Amino acid sequence: MDPAASANSRTINADAFVSSREIPGWAADTAGVTLRIKARLVTWLLQPHQDIEPQFISHFCRQTVSSSDHVTAECAHFTIPQPYCHISHRPTWEEQTEQMFFHVAANHVSPADLDLLAQAFRRYTYTVFDRFPITELVSMEFFSIIEIPITPSASTGRLCYLIPREANEYFFGGDQDINFVQFNKGPRPASTAAVVGLQMVTVTAEDSSCSIYLDDFEVMTQALAMPCGHSFREGCLKEWLRWRNSCPLADSHFPPQSSDWIDLLQRN
Repeated sequence: MDPAASANSRTINADAFVSSREIPGWAADTAGVTLRIKARLVTWLLQPHQDIEPQFISHFCRQTVSSSDHVTAECAHFTIPQPYCHISHRPTWEEQTEQMFFHVAANHVSPADLDLLAQAFRRYTYTVFDRFPITELVSMEFFSIIEIPITPSASTGRLCYLIPREANEYFFGGDQDINFVQFNKGPRPASTAAVVGLQMVTVTAEDSSCSIYLDDFEVMTQALAMPCGHSFREGCLKEWLRWRNSCPLADSHFPPQSSDWIDLLQRN
């Protein structure tokens, strides 16, 4: 038998025992920096007689893009193979993802935003990982694009997920017809309803002052009061509440509302 034909036969037979599939991806955004991620798996159709650890590879493409016309100004590629056991041990995987994102984008993205992107990456990888037993896998690869605007925005501490319909149906069964899910990380802003519900009060004590503005109130000054009773200049407090859901002087928060944690925008 022709040796070349024999080698081709072995390749065809090996390929006949595995199946490759593309896993739907989603995206996450923080402060204008966008992470787009998807996966590709190769699984066994007929499991081997002995245990074989799957290949596990993360691919990254870092792109610097123009905010106005989205033209790519700079592009860099990274391929990072790792032992599969890293993702199966969550403390290790958390440490490894932080190191990967630091390696890929530390000089381009703020540490706070980089941490949020790593969280989004882990959320997707865990979601994929939990669907496939290790015994079924030949390889698992993640492909990520990090889009960084040339002009960075101030960090907001908020992480937004964009989940297309295909990914929603694949991962979540299409139970919710959504195209956007927003998870707030770190300090959360107060909801609009909570701010609108605050009451103006008259400050009469001569020794009262606005702790945000660090200036004394005049006698009979109108001030905006938090539910805990602390009062502040209206403009000062509203600006504070754009970034925090708590009183500047006390560890008191507005009652939690669902929109503080997850915003669902229904598909038109």
